[in-house]
Amino acid sequence: MSPNPAGESKKPHLSVFRFASFQSSRRPSQAPPAYTPDDVLATRDQIHVKILHWLRIAIASITFLVSIVIIACSATALRTYTNTRYNVEWILPLWPSTVDLRPTHALLACGVIVAVASIFYVVVSVAHTSLRSKLPLNLIFTILAFLSLFMTIFTTVFANTINSRLSDSTQAGTLASWTCKWQGFSPVAPGRFTEICTTSTAAIDLVILMIVIQSLSVLLAGWGWWVGAKIKREAREGKGEVRHAYV
Repeated sequence: MSPNPAGESKKPHLSVFRFASFQSSRRPSQAPPAYTPDDVLATRDQIHVKILHWLRIAIASITFLVSIVIIACSATALRTYTNTRYNVEWILPLWPSTVDLRPTHALLACGVIVAVASIFYVVVSVAHTSLRSKLPLNLIFTILAFLSLFMTIFTTVFANTINSRLSDSTQAGTLASWTCKWQGFSPVAPGRFTEICTTSTAAIDLVILMIVIQSLSVLLAGWGWWVGAKIKREAREGKGEVRHAYV
């Protein structure tokens, strides 16, 4: 091989520059961010908030449906009593001189109040997202849960106390205590007494069932307060976002 001419500098081959530019184009400019424990906590909190949201809607919907059945049973018993109170087909009076309607009225009022409270929460919770983000849904749910629990417990104690007190009386009675004396004698029971006894008893049993449902609502509200406090604590420590404080 002949030596280079004098004064001529040795230049690198062009392939060196091409390979270097190829390597620079293949090299990523920035590595993807890795997931941190804070991101995992934030995702888990969002999942808890969504679960709470749909559980509250579900239990409020169930409460509304049960309340409607209580209203229907109580209203049916009152209507049947009204239609048979002055029935001229029977020679002897069907009802005692004093009929205490307070238990039935209490059942009817309880059903109406609980139904209104539950449907109010369902409407508010499924409202527009911008509206929901500004409302403390767990606070609203807690207030309505305690209100419904108080109403169901009071109604159960009130109705059962009066029914038990008048169950053995021959001069007075409630719709349930008077008509259920004919239980087991359906073929000869007068004036649709069997229907009144069934609907009145069903209303009382459903209110007792409502106590269980509202107890679960209170527990669910307590879980909501725990999740809310946890999210606020993580937000103060820089592990979350304050916008998730309302659950």
